[in-house]
Amino acid sequence: MEQADAKGEKPVEKPGERPRMTREEIMEKKISMAKERDSRIMKISSPMGSIMFNVLRQFDQAYANFKGQLGEPGGVSHEEGVALMDEARELTMAFSRLTGKLSKKVKFKYFVPQELQEMQKAVSGKKNELPAR
Repeated sequence: MEQADAKGEKPVEKPGERPRMTREEIMEKKISMAKERDSRIMKISSPMGSIMFNVLRQFDQAYANFKGQLGEPGGVSHEEGVALMDEARELTMAFSRLTGKLSKKVKFKYFVPQELQEMQKAVSGKKNELPAR
């Protein structure tokens, strides 16, 4: 059932386009998504945070596709995949360090996520290992 807009007019659908969702439908979808497992709700307080959140959302979607194409013919090779994930890990650690510096400057207590601490230990352990011959 189509709803009328504020002027009482029905929205005009163009061929090939999805019909626009109403505010109520958008809110219902958001509430439904918030109830999903592994979902996160976050209030964003800064313009930079908003940009980073948008990038993160798209990274997460790209990563889901990446996992499906890893090692597949015409997809991403394992070597390429390892290089991309190493770069993602390095960027995540760099962002954590930056957040730590910023937090220290403004006397805000930053807690490095447990998963990131474990990742840092694993990476530093690999660097300390002797190369196999």
